[in-house]
Amino acid sequence: MDDVFKQMTNSFFSPEIQGCLSAVESIVGYKLGASDRQPFLYFHNYLTNPQPEFITLWRNDSSQKKWYHRFTNGMGDVQNTLACVLYHHDRLVAIEREVMEGIERYNYRQALGNSTISPGNTLIWDFEYQAFILAVRRCLDYLARAICTYFKNDFHSFRRLGDFLSKQNKPLVTTHLIELHEKYSSEFDFVLSEGYRKSIRDKISHYEYVPVGCINLSQRGFMLAGGGEELGIGGKNGAALLSEVLQMHVTNIRGCIRDFINTYVDGIRADQHAKNV
Repeated sequence: MDDVFKQMTNSFFSPEIQGCLSAVESIVGYKLGASDRQPFLYFHNYLTNPQPEFITLWRNDSSQKKWYHRFTNGMGDVQNTLACVLYHHDRLVAIEREVMEGIERYNYRQALGNSTISPGNTLIWDFEYQAFILAVRRCLDYLARAICTYFKNDFHSFRRLGDFLSKQNKPLVTTHLIELHEKYSSEFDFVLSEGYRKSIRDKISHYEYVPVGCINLSQRGFMLAGGGEELGIGGKNGAALLSEVLQMHVTNIRGCIRDFINTYVDGIRADQHAKNV
């Protein structure tokens, strides 16, 4: 057995195997930065150092084991989907930069005079934008589901999370989470419908094709107009670049996840301590 283990170890650390691993990661891997990993590490530290008593009980009880797995794995789903959001954001920023650099190679302002043209095919840009929007909503719903596992419930709607939490009899856990939900919900109206108002996410998922916008070239330069973010003169976001608007979305989801996870862990600690006093 020792010889087999030694052989496996030697094979794993051989230049050939390490080269394969490095090649795969360089092509299909994606890593969160240190600040984005912080809340997930905070959760993992609570989960393992030492393991909370209620987790040990769930783990050793066949009737509760599913909640152990959902509690321990749920934040991993959130972490991977945050990476998905950031990946699509990276691609959108890169596309915008490439488009602007590409058109600036040509003296189109002089050629256009007082005219405006709209190059029509932006499908790749559309695809990445739609993927970004859907990933943001998934990330929020996975966060809601992960939080609700403490209450042994599969509830998974971030939009209605505040209502769910208000019905749970664990104020040490829920009070501050409800406050956070009220704080952040308005920041995510682009993925959360309300009444007759359809979010961009719901339009994409159920109703219509939502483009990133229409490129306008004129003497004033490049502008992306319309689209899901209502860019351009007369739009909700005015003359802002798409990257500027999306950066606000990314800042909000980073803050939301950080605040929710840290508050969630602190609330569970307080709730478990109160039970043991």
